[in-house]
Amino acid sequence: MEDEALSQTFSGEDFSCVHWQKRRFSGCLFAGCDFSDALLEGCQFAACRFRACRFHGTLFRRCAVVNSAFPYASLFAVSFEECKMTGSSLAEADASALTVQGGAWSLTDLHGLKLARMEWRGVSLAGADLRECDLSRSRFLDCDLSSAQLTNADLRESDLRGSRMDGVDFPHIRMKNTKIDLEQAVLLAESMGARFQP
Repeated sequence: MEDEALSQTFSGEDFSCVHWQKRRFSGCLFAGCDFSDALLEGCQFAACRFRACRFHGTLFRRCAVVNSAFPYASLFAVSFEECKMTGSSLAEADASALTVQGGAWSLTDLHGLKLARMEWRGVSLAGADLRECDLSRSRFLDCDLSSAQLTNADLRESDLRGSRMDGVDFPHIRMKNTKIDLEQAVLLAESMGARFQP
């Protein structure tokens, strides 16, 4: 395979257990391909579609998956380490048991996904679409959730302490036993019309 692929279609290909390094794909369609247990390292996917692809145990490490989509893909136990996912959509995928560490997930579409009990560490989710997501019992450690769309998101028993949340519409988030810090408490109070005065 060439190091760079432009506007190509890959249909039903078996990419399981492959180790790709610094491969570049732009405008490509992957249809029904199997990436199970693959290691994708330093790869770039720009405006690609992974339609009904299988990602089981796949590791994306320092990849750029920009403005791409995963319609009807299975992303079970996939790990993303220090990846750039800006503008991509996982909204139509089965994304259970994800692991995300670091990286830029700003403006990603995760609408309606079941992402309970996840740990997000050092991830930028600024402006991401997290509406109606199940984020219950999750931990957000040093994350940026500023201006994230969280309408009807379930954050019950989650831990948000230490993460940026300015510009978040708190009144429309489901919260119970949710751990927040003082700065977040001020933002929550202000969003409900109160004014903090020390």
